Amino acid sequence: MSRRRALLYLGCVTTDETLTTAQACEAAYRMVWQYMEREPDPDSVSLQEMLVAMEPAADQYRTNDPACWSDWLRCVEETLRGAPLPRFPSA
Repeated sequence: MSRRRALLYLGCVTTDETLTTAQACEAAYRMVWQYMEREPDPDSVSLQEMLVAMEPAADQYRTNDPACWSDWLRCVEETLRGAPLPRFPSA
């Protein structure tokens, strides 16, 4: 694992990455998807909990849930390297 990748994975950002509007939308999609994968039965309450966790905060973790920031960085990193989007199985 490269140093940059390790730092991103651990939530330590050494440089600011710039995303296009399309990349930011894709990273947000990945963020919602990874959250949905952890919830056994996603509903409006669990989505509200996700939004509370993602709410920006002025601390070292940048969100109300410390794990949320590292999840976000992973989603951005996957988007920037062009990883395939998660998808529902085809019928």
